[in-house]
This record gives sequence, structure tokens and C-alpha cells, in this order.
Amino acid sequence: MEEEIIAPPSVPAEGPGFGWRDLGLALLVFVGGSAAVIILARFMASALGLQPGGGMLSPVAYVAGVGLYLALLLGMYLFGARRAGWAALGLRGTSWINFALVPLLFVVGLSALLSVNLLIMRVAGSFENPQVEAISGGRAMSPGELVAGLLLIAVLVPFVEELFFRGMLYPLLRRRLAAPLAVVLNAAIFSAVHAIPVLMPGLFIVGLILAFLRERSGSVWPGMLYHAMQNSLAMLAIYAALNMGAGQ
Repeated sequence: MEEEIIAPPSVPAEGPGFGWRDLGLALLVFVGGSAAVIILARFMASALGLQPGGGMLSPVAYVAGVGLYLALLLGMYLFGARRAGWAALGLRGTSWINFALVPLLFVVGLSALLSVNLLIMRVAGSFENPQVEAISGGRAMSPGELVAGLLLIAVLVPFVEELFFRGMLYPLLRRRLAAPLAVVLNAAIFSAVHAIPVLMPGLFIVGLILAFLRERSGSVWPGMLYHAMQNSLAMLAIYAALNMGAGQ
């Protein structure tokens, strides 16, 4: 009797329904859309007499940030979901156990993240997160800005990034590689793309957990939940640090 080969849940036996060319075209839409968004944002800033700066939460930068992620989402729709369906990108149900694992993995991941950052601080003598300046411009945030920041950073960003890195990229890696290597490579790409050297070790740890959740569950929803928790905690920590500092 021939042994039946069963594909893991993250890689359907017939393939994800899209290929590397489609991923490249999705990125091309993202690049073109990003260029258009940046040009439009600069025009708006000039027309409204707005000064540059203020971080991602400044009105023009915020709208531009939303536009960039929507451009990537459009690319994934055109060359992924429209051809193969959103389920092929991991937008499908999974066992409750995979969601129940998220809080446990979050504690483990946060502990590892703090340990790595402490090690970096000991080796480098300091640890400064450049995202603080990039998000808020280094100034205290109002409650409204916090809510706006959470909507962008803890809702839209996890949704789109998980669809791309774990929904579209991971299945393509997994078709060629064994699960451990695909998880590691996906995490390395996720970390490198953010292009923030001091944060890359921590982002690699987060990427490992997110890719593991994708492999185990066959869905991007558990990873989106983890990613949203991670970004929410970072946003709240930045808010608390800046606002406490402003009150002193």
C-alpha cells in the first residue's frame, strides 16, 4: 500500500494558487502606490501650509502611512486573493487551541525580546528605540493621538503585514523548504525588511513566533492577534514613557 502524503495546513497540496511572480507584482503595485501616496502627501502639506515633522501621528504622515499599507493590500488582492481567494493567504478559520496558544507565546516572546534588548544594551552601552521618534516626533501624545496610533499600528499594520509575510510569502517559502527552515527564513526577511538594526534581533524573535503560528494553524488570524498584542504593548509603552516624561 502506498503511503499517503498529507501537506501541512499552511501549504495546500495543490499549492497556494499564486507564485513568486505574483508576489513581485504585488510589491510593484505597492512601490507605485507608495510613490503616488508620497507625492500626494507632499502636495497636501504644501497646499495646507503644514510643516514636516511631528512623526507618523502628524496628519499628513498618518494619511500617508495608511495609504502605503492600503497600497500593499491592493497589490495582494490583485495578484493573490483575486486569483486564489483570501483563504489562500491564510484568512481562514483554525482551531481555538491555536488562539489559546497566543497569550502563552506572547509571554515567552516578550521575555525573550526583553532579554535580547538587555543584552544589546550591555554590549552597546545603551538601547534607544528609533520608533519613538518616528511615531510621535519625540513629543507627548494626546489620548486621541494614542487611539489613532493604535488603529494604525495595532490594527492595520498587523493585518496587512501578516497577510504579506505569513499569508503570501510564507506559503511560497514552504513549498520549497522544510518547515523549520521556512520559519527561520521568513523571520529573517521580516526582521531585515524593517531595516532598523537595533531592533532586528527582537523582530527576528517575533517573526519566528509569527511564522510558527502560521505553520501550526494554517491561518494568519492567530499571528494577527499576536502581532496586534505586540504592537499595542509597544504603542502603550511609548505613550506612557513620553507622557510621564512630559509631566515631570
